[in-house]
Amino acid sequence: MLLRKVAPIMVGFSMALWNTSLNPNKSARSIVTNTQKSLSISSFQSEYKMKWHRVETDYSQFFLVGKHNSNEVGGYETRTGYSVFGIRIGANRTDVNKKYGLPLRAIHYQNTSYLLDYKNSEGNTTHGTYLIDHHYVTFFYDLHNNNIVRSIIWINAKTELSKYGYYGKPSKELRTGLEDLMVDLINHERVIEGLQPLIYDKVYNPIARLHSSNMITHQFFSHEDHNGDHSNDRLTAGGVNYYWYGENIAHGQHNSIFAHEALMNSKGHRINILRKEFTHIFVGVCFNDNGAPYYTINFYSK
Repeated sequence: MLLRKVAPIMVGFSMALWNTSLNPNKSARSIVTNTQKSLSISSFQSEYKMKWHRVETDYSQFFLVGKHNSNEVGGYETRTGYSVFGIRIGANRTDVNKKYGLPLRAIHYQNTSYLLDYKNSEGNTTHGTYLIDHHYVTFFYDLHNNNIVRSIIWINAKTELSKYGYYGKPSKELRTGLEDLMVDLINHERVIEGLQPLIYDKVYNPIARLHSSNMITHQFFSHEDHNGDHSNDRLTAGGVNYYWYGENIAHGQHNSIFAHEALMNSKGHRINILRKEFTHIFVGVCFNDNGAPYYTINFYSK
């Protein structure tokens, strides 16, 4: 007999914090105008028994291949015009509905059934997951662009169902993989919008990790922490030299792709991700007792 748990995929993220009054302690700002010239092919640990591999250095041509023991077991496609399982990036949500009907209502891991929720807090459909040709395939829709298919992720069914619970098993390697992939996903969005990619200040990740950890430990979900401090206070205390600043937080999604897609469908978060004034970024992930990652994403410019 299956136990039932509700595990919404895209809920639990707050409105974004951004500030146009800038840092009052700074009298001038400089915008980084040089692009990052040396982009290396990267890999990211996932919650599955596989790693994501970025195989194209051009952010505008961003896609991922999931591999385990040299076998391709997953993928993530964002390139306009490319088709996955008969659905083109840039197609409409109605095309998915016509071809595949209603999405799955639940997914089952061992003795537990997790309900899938495809709507955001306003009741809008943001994505749908289907079992197609022995793959779990999720189509993400863009609420800000006529509900077109923004991107598609697919995982081999055997790989999906061998995952450790809904969220996967926490580890330092997984935390780093989630953090690093989030930065690449954000830079992809910026480049296709004609903006500079953000410089990843990984040395400051502990600042963001501490806020994620505090949200879990002290049971709050807010930009204001349990001490009454805000993101600018945490940046100052951490020694970050900033002029513009902003922060996104998220939880409830089981990986960075799902979290990023949720943030891009939230106006305030999307503004932060695509804000031209920002030049730098750092990210901190921590896991709660169920293995669910909490994200704190800090943006700033010097």
